[in-house]
Amino acid sequence: MANADKRTVREAERRRANREAILRAAEAVMRRKGLTATSMDDVAVESGFSKPTLYRYVHSKAELIFEISFHSLEEMDVRLREIMGRPIDPWGKLQEFLKAVFRLQAEKESLTRLFLMDRSFLKLMHVFIAGSDKRGLEAERKFFRRTIAQRRKINEYAAELFRGGIAQGVFRPFDVEKAVGFLGAVVMGYIADRFWLDQKPNLESDVDIIYAFVRHGLERLEPSQGATS
Repeated sequence: MANADKRTVREAERRRANREAILRAAEAVMRRKGLTATSMDDVAVESGFSKPTLYRYVHSKAELIFEISFHSLEEMDVRLREIMGRPIDPWGKLQEFLKAVFRLQAEKESLTRLFLMDRSFLKLMHVFIAGSDKRGLEAERKFFRRTIAQRRKINEYAAELFRGGIAQGVFRPFDVEKAVGFLGAVVMGYIADRFWLDQKPNLESDVDIIYAFVRHGLERLEPSQGATS
């Protein structure tokens, strides 16, 4: 690799590390102070970067909130990609897949609650969804496009897992696209239900129950089972 190429790689890695540090710092401050009370000054102090450096990575508090939300999807991508590369059977991958999804959600739960209970965030989401504020419309559209692309990438991991299980004869044949949609609905339903619970759920137990439920629908039926069901 040429020296110029090495410098380019190092610069990209440096920027990724700096962005990661800024987003982690922002999450920490928001958990302590709340979303509304958190300022860009707070994030600069927490991250150890000057304000000019901070603004090279995020241009506003609204953009920072978008980046934190998107960062969760990036973290999910890293974890699922690692699982898909493991030399384990499809059932093992499915179980680890579910664990990764729910564990990340549990790690981000306090931040998610903070966002959803903050009026300024809900107003920002309304602008994002409805596109009612022309001033920031392009930033919101960009965030929306990135989010959709990243979610499709995550869904493709599930599709790859299902296709592999079918090809190996471990899963019964089924419509993979519909199965991905169903799995997504199960995950989102669990997350929504968990949000309103006063009592902290048992994550490992819940994952085992959901895994058993999904597995029951994917298992191949023996001819005798199919005849009696």
